[in-house]
Amino acid sequence: MEEKRLMACRECDALQYVPRIEPGRRVLCRECGSFLYRQPRGGIERPLALMLGALLLYLLANLFPLVTLNIGGSIRETSLTGSGWALYQHDMKLLGMLVLATTVAVPGAIIGGTLYVLTGLYWNIRLPGLRGTLSLLSHMHPWEMADVFVISVLVALVKMSGMAEVIVDGGLYALLGAIVLGIAARAGMDIYLLWNMLERIPVNRDTATGHMQAGS
Repeated sequence: MEEKRLMACRECDALQYVPRIEPGRRVLCRECGSFLYRQPRGGIERPLALMLGALLLYLLANLFPLVTLNIGGSIRETSLTGSGWALYQHDMKLLGMLVLATTVAVPGAIIGGTLYVLTGLYWNIRLPGLRGTLSLLSHMHPWEMADVFVISVLVALVKMSGMAEVIVDGGLYALLGAIVLGIAARAGMDIYLLWNMLERIPVNRDTATGHMQAGS
């Protein structure tokens, strides 16, 4: 017998039973035709590997400068955290904290939280706070502005190229790579399927060993 699950449409709130589908296919609402969920190809291993790569590149982006400016012999380096900190030090504390939050804290939390969820689902272990982390991730993405920050940096570099020598450093390439890998990882995930996988993990699954605990 084909397994079906009850699901509500995000657009029209219509309740309907949706079947399990093959990888690469998607399900639409029977009432309004809106997208409900899809079955990505490659399973959970692909987004997990991509997120690990994104984490490595994101760490490198925070360790190395983004760009170096040579203005009349004066060398100035700009880093990911340094841009927000510079605003904070020049009496723009609120803007500086906002830049640090949206370009450093939130992207880092999303990458770390996504890896935490995917690791638990991959090993079929109900890690502490797994449900809350997955719920929080669905609300954090609108606050991730690393891609907007990169576009702003590129626009600024084009405008400053006529006034100073601009050298693109490894940090900017690493940040671009982290953004691309993060987008590719999210393209291989579906929030509905992640919740479905979480519900299938036994409640008494031992988080330390991955073995079922003996019933009392």
